[in-house]
Amino acid sequence: MPVKIRIYATLRERVKWDSKNVELRESEVTLLELLEEISDLKKAMNDIGLENFIILVNGHNIMLLQGLETKVKEGDTVDIFPQAAGGI
Repeated sequence: MPVKIRIYATLRERVKWDSKNVELRESEVTLLELLEEISDLKKAMNDIGLENFIILVNGHNIMLLQGLETKVKEGDTVDIFPQAAGGI
């Protein structure tokens, strides 16, 4: 069973896709290792700066877990949102 990656907003526009299923080579990898496997997404995120994204693994913010060292396993869902600013 693959890991599902879903991306939103301007990030979606940069990479030209909104979701992708990724087959893991191992039963469990870190989020950083997973991102290394998706070159177009990694490049777009690095261009903007990794610190400018909210990343959820199964609905949990990675900042409340182990950051980019958070473990991802088969069947997990990763959601990546660019931070938004706005207002008056």
